[in-house]
Amino acid sequence: MKSRLLRAAVLAAVLLASNVTAASAQTSVSLRNTIEAGGAAVTLDDFFENAGPAGARAVAPAPGAGRTATFSPLFLQAAARAAGLDWTPPAGMTAILVTGRGATVATPARFQSTSSPTTARDDIAVRRGETVTLVYVSPGLQLTTRARALGDGGVGDSVRLVNLTSNRTIDAVVTGAGAATAGAN
Repeated sequence: MKSRLLRAAVLAAVLLASNVTAASAQTSVSLRNTIEAGGAAVTLDDFFENAGPAGARAVAPAPGAGRTATFSPLFLQAAARAAGLDWTPPAGMTAILVTGRGATVATPARFQSTSSPTTARDDIAVRRGETVTLVYVSPGLQLTTRARALGDGGVGDSVRLVNLTSNRTIDAVVTGAGAATAGAN
């Protein structure tokens, strides 16, 4: 009887260990050459080739037809990792542009790179006092709310925001014009 219980315990431990290993395994993906969002949200399939079942996961609201949204590579890396995908942005990449379906020409994925340590006035995507869309991303959870910017920031910059619902101050990363993201990495 004791040997049966011992075998059952060992079998359960082996099965648990194999499930943990499978869950922590990450699928390597590559960024698409042209990124075009077709639905109400930009998904991991829009960004990556070979995203598999995780590709249906929504990352952010999609830009309107013919419009372009800008995303931080660090935001995209965190979203990919939360979905079990392995992607590391190339060195120097500071922004990824996504075009809304319906544009006359789809914008090729553009990788903006760092040219100076300070943000030029023309590169500011979020301005102090402006109401922005804040997306909080955590594994298995995505919340969207409105927040007020406490400072200026370009895409990829960290800014302080005040959540208009909870009145709490939050550090977030600017992902595009009037948009920022915060979350667990």
